[in-house]
Amino acid sequence: MRDEFIKKTTGMMAHMVDDLCADFTLLGVKIREQIKKVILSKGGAWASTCFLFKEKGEKKLMLANFKSIDGIYKRYNYFIIKDKEQAKKVYDLIGEWINEDS
Repeated sequence: MRDEFIKKTTGMMAHMVDDLCADFTLLGVKIREQIKKVILSKGGAWASTCFLFKEKGEKKLMLANFKSIDGIYKRYNYFIIKDKEQAKKVYDLIGEWINEDS
């Protein structure tokens, strides 16, 4: 199954940021299992989260923003880091940015 056909994140919504979860089950089959969640920031109508999850036996990382609309936090946008190579590139870039003098 491909992401283009199954919107695995459209169902990501909750009344409280703490209740947001990356688990996804389709027709009784667990497609994605959340391993860990970190709330990066929350305030007002917005929340930013990081989910570590397992999908098809592989660990992936999702950075997601949620916006509260009518009292329900709904996924606004997201980015998935799909493998260790991509994670290392992001890690190196963040390290460069943090260590800049300006």
